[in-house]
Amino acid sequence: MADTDTSEDEILDEDADEAASDAASAKSGKQKLILFALIGLLVVGAAAGGWFVFFAGEDSTVAAEDELPVIKAPRKLAYIDLEPIFIQVESSKGKFSNVVIELALEVEEGSDDARRVVHAMPRLYEAYLRTLTDRPLPGAADGNLEVTHIKNRIRAENLRLLGPGTVYDVVLRNIWVNEG
Repeated sequence: MADTDTSEDEILDEDADEAASDAASAKSGKQKLILFALIGLLVVGAAAGGWFVFFAGEDSTVAAEDELPVIKAPRKLAYIDLEPIFIQVESSKGKFSNVVIELALEVEEGSDDARRVVHAMPRLYEAYLRTLTDRPLPGAADGNLEVTHIKNRIRAENLRLLGPGTVYDVVLRNIWVNEG
């Protein structure tokens, strides 16, 4: 019996070392398993997203191309002429200029909205006068009135008084500026 004199403590220490190494290898094995599972989920998710982007939408566009588009008949438009609007603007030099603005409102021909506009004309005219005179018009100080600002103010009053979709556009037919 040559060197077999090992004590029980040494055997227990070796068993503990083996158990610790087995636990460490089991722990690293679980970590590797979780890591591979996450990578696999990422790959599957990317593949599903790529399929959805490149192949899933293709069927719907083919179906949409096969259908003929529905073309509505163009609206028949009528223009309601307004009485000329007379306002005064002050120039930068303190002189007043008389401005005459002729407008027409674009509405759908023969609709109830056109009758509403005609019926509300006195109220609209008063609102237009108020909106054009309550604050200075851009460019009025130089004698260069900006048409876009005038039309936008008229459109805002149309929306406020008549609601959306009643008047389609404001047509500025003529502007006269008389100094003095």
